[in-house]
Amino acid sequence: MRIVVWNCRMAFARKRELLFALKPDVAVIPECSRDAARACAGEGYSVCWWGDTKHKGLAVIAAVPWALDSGRSWARHPAQKWIAPVKVNGPTNFLLVAVWACPVGTVRELNYVGQLFQAVKRHKRWFSEGVPTVICGDFNSNAILDRGRKIMRHTAVVGMLAERNLLSAYHAFFSEEHGKETRPTHYLWHRESKPFHLDYIFLPRPWIQSLSEVSVGSYAQWRSWSDHMPVVVDFSLPSMDDARPSQVQQTAV
Repeated sequence: MRIVVWNCRMAFARKRELLFALKPDVAVIPECSRDAARACAGEGYSVCWWGDTKHKGLAVIAAVPWALDSGRSWARHPAQKWIAPVKVNGPTNFLLVAVWACPVGTVRELNYVGQLFQAVKRHKRWFSEGVPTVICGDFNSNAILDRGRKIMRHTAVVGMLAERNLLSAYHAFFSEEHGKETRPTHYLWHRESKPFHLDYIFLPRPWIQSLSEVSVGSYAQWRSWSDHMPVVVDFSLPSMDDARPSQVQQTAV
């Protein structure tokens, strides 16, 4: 299976062929317009989209044989902005939590990764539904940005996900520590001199063991299209039983 995360920096309607060329089974696309997401549906992809304005939101697409289930309980406006769950049905069913961590106000602790921190703490049922969970997208965070945050930090989120048996595919594949990444996924103001690693794909631990390839798009190839580089993860799917969380089941809140 192949999962791709790419913050397209808007104008996805004229960029989507670039993503299609990566041949994702499932892709998470922050900063995608509603109409561009709908265009993907017209080209045979299963699509979900969330946004305050039709011009800029968060999209998830899936290619056959995968399909997105946007039933009422999963299609609600995300409580955190934008941390959105959708069920992915196919050869293996799983819950995908798509992430585009954004600012929400003037309280720094609640902005960006603070939204993901709150979502993971709040939605215990995401990790106790009897199906695997994948969390991926543009986190807009890194361990080097923890300074100044009291509790809702990148390092804390990584630890919380590890407790739920979710690990970063990039860090596992390249044996790198958070905050010491050698392959940037974002270039501030499109400048090669200002690299950051902000985009992540967290998989269940058994899936991590079946990783075959992880790659990050190059600055030279993608700088004309976005300030974010696509992150591509390939892995083989274990059986459903092997991929389920091993921790004690928790009650939904």
